[in-house]
Amino acid sequence: MSRVGALCLAAAAAFITTSSARAYDYMALGVGTMPCKYWLSTTRLEGEGNSWILGWWTGLNSRNDNHWVGSRTDGNGIILAVKGVCRHQPDTLLMNAIDSVFRKMANPSK
Repeated sequence: MSRVGALCLAAAAAFITTSSARAYDYMALGVGTMPCKYWLSTTRLEGEGNSWILGWWTGLNSRNDNHWVGSRTDGNGIILAVKGVCRHQPDTLLMNAIDSVFRKMANPSK
């Protein structure tokens, strides 16, 4: 695992939030703390962000009562879902876009 991936997992393990307006009780590092448009600006950053997404997602699942959110797809499906959010809201922080997709997959009826 890359150093960025390890940092993402460590930061994600402390992730607890219900809205983007809430004060965070963790420190996050890396491309996930940048706007979506930054993540999608170069091939290198996109690859880094893809790894960040999967590490953050893993951390979210570890802190969630249902540890299998996203299990009806694969990593590529999760990344594509996050890209969809980012294309519509390019100024959203990548970590908030991930959180949005995670919440939708965790509560599909809402």
